[in-house]
Amino acid sequence: MKVVIAIDSFKGSLSSLEAGRAAAEGIHRVFPDAETVIRPVADGGEGTVDALVAGLNGQLRETEVTDPLGRKITA
Repeated sequence: MKVVIAIDSFKGSLSSLEAGRAAAEGIHRVFPDAETVIRPVADGGEGTVDALVAGLNGQLRETEVTDPLGRKITA
């Protein structure tokens, strides 16, 4: 059995990836031989960057940029 898990985050408590991992753990308790695939999702709000990074096997990087007032900040 193959199960695709695509769950949005639970604001303030679980990221999309964490929720997917929890669901996969529950599925494996009932169906130990099941193949689970976790696909993080987001609706454009909180957790979107993390879902994209996880879903695309990306990485977060920091760089110095200028804010609207001309101040240098790290983004």
